[in-house]
Amino acid sequence: MLNKIIKSKSLKHAAGSNSNEFVLFFGHGKTEMRGGPVIFLSLYERWSYTEKYIIYEKSYIQAIKKLCVFLKNKKISALILENEYFTEVFLALLLKAMNGKLIIYGPAYHIPARPKLGTGFINSIIHYVDYRLGLWLMSYIYSGIYTENSFMKNYIKSLNKNQDVIIESPGIKEDNIIPLQDVKNLNRDIDFLYLTTMSRNKGIYDFLTLIKEIQKEHKHIKTAIAGYATNEMLDYINQFLKNNNIQNIEIYPNINENDKYKLYSRSKIYVLPSVEDGIPITFYEAWSYGVIVIAYELNTYSDILNYIIPVESGNISELVYNCSKVYNNYKSIFYDMVTMCYNYSSNHSYYNGINKIITCVYKKINLS
Repeated sequence: MLNKIIKSKSLKHAAGSNSNEFVLFFGHGKTEMRGGPVIFLSLYERWSYTEKYIIYEKSYIQAIKKLCVFLKNKKISALILENEYFTEVFLALLLKAMNGKLIIYGPAYHIPARPKLGTGFINSIIHYVDYRLGLWLMSYIYSGIYTENSFMKNYIKSLNKNQDVIIESPGIKEDNIIPLQDVKNLNRDIDFLYLTTMSRNKGIYDFLTLIKEIQKEHKHIKTAIAGYATNEMLDYINQFLKNNNIQNIEIYPNINENDKYKLYSRSKIYVLPSVEDGIPITFYEAWSYGVIVIAYELNTYSDILNYIIPVESGNISELVYNCSKVYNNYKSIFYDMVTMCYNYSSNHSYYNGINKIITCVYKKINLS
């Protein structure tokens, strides 16, 4: 996917001033470029202190192959990883064993949800163990960790009190923000919006159940679902809608940036029944467009609870009740929350957040 070398004009500021050494950005992922992957790519794009190289592949095996080719001819002074999985963190451990001075940074956005019996239970266990082992190992071998929320900082510190943790939550990109008065005057025709990866952990099944239940009382609601989805997931969603006679719904798999903001500008309520997340970029996007956020209450949301309507995680009945309540009292709740949420989002500049993370990483490299 992404493999390229960028030579900076400011190499004299590089650690050790060695032009043969690179900062390597390494990651892999099968889903769309949102959330963590976007932050990772932005860190790479805005890094200007030293020569840099990025490997980001859908296949972990392919990423490892390209890493081996790269390491035959190049040295790295720092490694910046895209995610918290043990497979990736263990790779960092191996590279650290070969170069004890290697600086390693990576994210710790959230703790995975505990596996529950049912469909996908085995995969959930593998995901849970992979993630928790990754968090434990990175807390000891990384030079520093960046996160979006204070809960994860406290969790990492509970594993290793000496670990350096950066809290920075990049929000919406400034060029996508519109004036508050325009936000208040938007003509909204979508009642409930789901916009994220369509997966079990992100809450697509609970959202579909929500729509099925709420349409029993409100037959004319309009709904939109958007985000990355596999063909199997799209087949499931369409069959569910057909089986339950759910109509007046729009589906946008693999939506682009422009269409995404058009959806926000048309939407009243954003529902995210995710069971594992940091602070989603979709929250900032929704707040910037005056969309009320209803979400399962996660530990990682402790810093933002004043800006969402929280629901007990996994409690479908409470989710239906709160969504129906907000729908019935939309205007009053909208005017109570819109300015507060808009201002909160506006105060979290995307690129300022990215630059602060980069500055912290560079200082660590420069002191090594």
